[in-house]
Amino acid sequence: MSWFVDNANVLYILFGLVAAGLVALWWLNKRTKYLVYAAGVLVLVGPVWLTTRFVVSDSKQLERNVHAMATAVENGKVDDLFKHFARDFTYHGMNRDMLQHAARAAIEKNKVSEVRITQFQVEEISRANKFAKTRFRVTAWGAGIDHPYPFVTQADFVLEDNQWKLKAMRFYNPVVNQDQEMRLPGL
Repeated sequence: MSWFVDNANVLYILFGLVAAGLVALWWLNKRTKYLVYAAGVLVLVGPVWLTTRFVVSDSKQLERNVHAMATAVENGKVDDLFKHFARDFTYHGMNRDMLQHAARAAIEKNKVSEVRITQFQVEEISRANKFAKTRFRVTAWGAGIDHPYPFVTQADFVLEDNQWKLKAMRFYNPVVNQDQEMRLPGL
């Protein structure tokens, strides 16, 4: 089901090509049964679309978690942010509690007003291994920042209590030295 939801666009294209082929057959033969078949194929788009709206795949949950974390940073709600962090989270020698304290100070200092997440992709996911690896671009704006602050994030997630939680993160400059990890200001 997860593949089905995450790759619905492939199905839409496939249905569209089949429907276009059936319309072409109708055009050549003038038999209305081909139009009926084409309409039937297009009707299949509805259940696929509904499924994508109501079934949350692991990939979608990961993306929602990242956006929820961005919203928590914008709203200055550090406790809401850390609801998405794994119990054994680490970042450059800091455990979850140490990072929470540092994040609270950094958010208050920089007064982050907007966090934009783009180009979200799941690079690896395994429910059996309880592990997922994602990559996405982040652009942050705030009172303590003169200009937008862009960076690329690689984030590892673990399945904890049937929820994807952030286990580790790495940040990279999106323009120069893209393969060298960098530290975010204040962390």
